[in-house]
Amino acid sequence: MAYRRIATNVPHSNLTQRTMLNTDHLQTFLVVAETGSFTAAATRLGFTQPAVSQHIKLLETHVGEVRLFRRVGKTMQLTHAGEELLIHAREVVSLAQRAEQHMLSLRGHVIGRVGIGCAPTSGERMVPALLAAFHVKHPGVQFAVDVGLSEQLFTWLGNGQVQAVVVDEHPRRRAYDVLELGGEPISCIAARGHGLVRREAVSLAELAQCPLILPQRGMLLRRNLEDHFRRQGVTVGQLQVVLETDSVTVAAQAASDGLGLAFLPRVRLPKTRDIGTVNLAGPPVEQPWYLVRQRGSATNRAVDELWDFADSAQGRKLLTRLGLNQPDGAKEL
Repeated sequence: MAYRRIATNVPHSNLTQRTMLNTDHLQTFLVVAETGSFTAAATRLGFTQPAVSQHIKLLETHVGEVRLFRRVGKTMQLTHAGEELLIHAREVVSLAQRAEQHMLSLRGHVIGRVGIGCAPTSGERMVPALLAAFHVKHPGVQFAVDVGLSEQLFTWLGNGQVQAVVVDEHPRRRAYDVLELGGEPISCIAARGHGLVRREAVSLAELAQCPLILPQRGMLLRRNLEDHFRRQGVTVGQLQVVLETDSVTVAAQAASDGLGLAFLPRVRLPKTRDIGTVNLAGPPVEQPWYLVRQRGSATNRAVDELWDFADSAQGRKLLTRLGLNQPDGAKEL
């Protein structure tokens, strides 16, 4: 059978030179979109800033000489073309990563990059310890950790910027898998010379008569404390709040200086003789913590392994050392 050349409108040289989108360039594009800065993206990726600029320039050339970012003040924001590319870039990079992870998993390796979001203060203390212990078992896994309040964390989880979050609020949504990590005991503190420090048991009604230092409105610990007072018959209007702060350091120092009584995670209590603990009557105050991931989404094996590790006997033992009371039904230590 004779073969003949089929004519096309595209020169043969273009057909041979045309390449697929570079996943490294797409990954750089995604990090710039997340951080809003070439410099911040370079830091996260371990590149130089010129290398990041070159990746974006090559990507813009490849997709038709269109601009993907525009500078607004000190921030790089996506253009309309960049917004259009964003969803596809996430899909392509995610698919490439999963393919690589699957092939390596056939040889028993667990690798990948996992984005973790965590709530401030105690979340920032727990997550590094959990990741350090996990990394001993799976050194091929890389992590990126972002800190934010619950609303922002769940937004990041929903758009794929992170694959799991450690939060102090149960999402109450069917779209998520939720693993309870434990309850963090909360202590009431006051200046060492305060009269309530020497008392054996102090009711919340008595406490409501004292100046209080509370977390900022909107923080979950603030809502939990107010709910705890209500359950003991004390309304929010009865509380004498003299200071609101989301800083553990500021709250502890203000209590030490005698401004009022503060509520802090027990493991975060400063080691100083200027502060004493107020023994509260009634049930203890605890702040629950959760590990959350998207349900039904195509997670990589590293996320699944991290989830299983957190719920293992070893993980539970670590969480206990970090000061969390383990929930009923947790694996025996």
